[in-house]
Amino acid sequence: MREKISKSPVYINEHFVVEPCLSCPIPGYLIVSPKVPSLSLSELDYNTLTSLGPTLAAAIRAIEVVTHPERVYCALFAEQTRSIHFHLFPRSAWILSHYASAHPADHEISGPRLLDWARRAFHPPNPSDFIETVEAIFRELDHNV
Repeated sequence: MREKISKSPVYINEHFVVEPCLSCPIPGYLIVSPKVPSLSLSELDYNTLTSLGPTLAAAIRAIEVVTHPERVYCALFAEQTRSIHFHLFPRSAWILSHYASAHPADHEISGPRLLDWARRAFHPPNPSDFIETVEAIFRELDHNV
């Protein structure tokens, strides 16, 4: 089920909310959060935990189909926002080239460093195709669930 909250599309299933990361407008960068906030995965009820894997897999598949990244990172940090949530970050050749330009001494890819850099380097306003890309991802997610 897709909904719009404050001009941004949001996908909601029985246990999770999937929304674009508006603070770092990389097309395909999504945040997956449980509908019932929790400080730890161990606090989620059985049905929510059972839905977690399929929800993450369907969202990643939708990102892959629409944006064709080289890899999709899936990370759980919950530092700034204490309730658990997952970052689904599409690593593309485009983002790697920008990272390499900013960090010419880095010869190996570090997913955590790249994600941290992207979150500091890319800020709104969103690219012109940002919402269209997110809507395409959510249409694909509708087909995968």
